[in-house]
Amino acid sequence: MNHAATSTHPPAHAGGRDSAGARGPRPGFTLVELLVVIAIIGVLVSLTLPALSSARTAAQTTACSVNQRSIGQAFTMYADANRELSPHWSAWHTFGGDGTGDDTPGPGWVELLAPPLEALECMRDPGVKFKEVPYAYFLQSRFSRYLNYRNLGPAAAANEGMFSSYSVNMVALNSQFIVLSDATNKTLLSAPYGDSPKAPNCDPDDARWDGLFAPDSLKPHKGPVNVLFLDGHVDRFKKYEPGRMTWHGSQQASWDELDPVTALSAP
Repeated sequence: MNHAATSTHPPAHAGGRDSAGARGPRPGFTLVELLVVIAIIGVLVSLTLPALSSARTAAQTTACSVNQRSIGQAFTMYADANRELSPHWSAWHTFGGDGTGDDTPGPGWVELLAPPLEALECMRDPGVKFKEVPYAYFLQSRFSRYLNYRNLGPAAAANEGMFSSYSVNMVALNSQFIVLSDATNKTLLSAPYGDSPKAPNCDPDDARWDGLFAPDSLKPHKGPVNVLFLDGHVDRFKKYEPGRMTWHGSQQASWDELDPVTALSAP
C-alpha cells in the first residue's frame, strides 16, 4: 500500500523566510543615533530649566509679598494699640535676648510685632535660603530718626535718635510712604548671606544704612524688590522712583534726602 510522502519540514513563510529567520535578532542603536538622542535631551533640558527657575522665582516673590502684607497688618494692629505710633528702631537685637552679648537692651521691632503676628514664619523671605536670616525684612525708620533729630536737635545725636517712632497720623502720602521692604543691605544681616558675624538681628532697619538701594545690594528675587506701603499694598522696584515711593510722610523724599544732619538745621 502506497502512502503519500510526508514532509518533515515546516511550511515556508511568505517572502521566502522561515520561522527561524523571522525570530532573528533586530539590529540595535548605533553610537551616532545614541549621541543624537542625548543631544536632543540636552537641548530640551536647557530650554526647560530657565522656565522652571523663572516660575520658582515668581512663586517666591508672590509668597514674599504675602508675608509683607501680613507684617503690615501686624504693624497696623500695633499702631492701633499704641496711640498710632510706629514700632521704634534701635540697634542690633537678638530675639528674646537679655541685653547682653549681641543683644541691645530693649525689644527690637520684630519682638514688638510678635504678639499680633503670633507666628514669625512670615518674617522669612522665601527667596533667602539661609537659616541665619530668620528676619529678612527691614523696617523703614529713616523718617522717625529724621523727625527725632529735627525735634530734639543735638540732644538726639547722643544716641543717634534710637528708640524713636513716628505717628502714622502724620503720614499724608499713604500709598507712597514706605513701611517695610526686603532687606538688601548686607550690613543689616548675619553671615553668610549678610556681612555681620553676630546672631540674627530682629531689628533690621534703615535709620542709619540704606536698606533698599544701597550699592552692592542683595537680590533675593533676582531683580526687583518687594516694598510694603502704609496703605497696605505691595509693589516691586529696581530703583528709587519719585512719585511712587517716599521716605517722608508728607513730601517726596529719597532715603538720602532725609539725612538727620540736615534735619538739625531744618526750620
